Amino acid sequence: MNQPTKLLSSKYRKDMWQKVLPSLKKMIKHLPVKDVYVIGSFSTKKRRPADVDFMVLFKTKGKKNEKWSFDFVVAPDNEHGELVLEDIQKWMRQKYGKKNFEIRKIK
Repeated sequence: MNQPTKLLSSKYRKDMWQKVLPSLKKMIKHLPVKDVYVIGSFSTKKRRPADVDFMVLFKTKGKKNEKWSFDFVVAPDNEHGELVLEDIQKWMRQKYGKKNFEIRKIK
């Protein structure tokens, strides 16, 4: 996997990348991944991005007219993961309004 060395300009960014890399490699190993791109605030010159965002292209075995995409947030099942979930709830409340969204546990 190619290192985005230009984006790893500080200790903060290097640490963040090293923490994400093992999970990313596991995902690539178990899913039909064609390409992975670094996107979002991590791909900018922002000093302290909150997370690393990826665009993942899946192999679709010749189905050229498939049109779908989804957002997928990955976080550890500990206190940090709960903080991420709380942050998502606050962001959605601000963006969509308190009564216009619902976060529901499906598993």
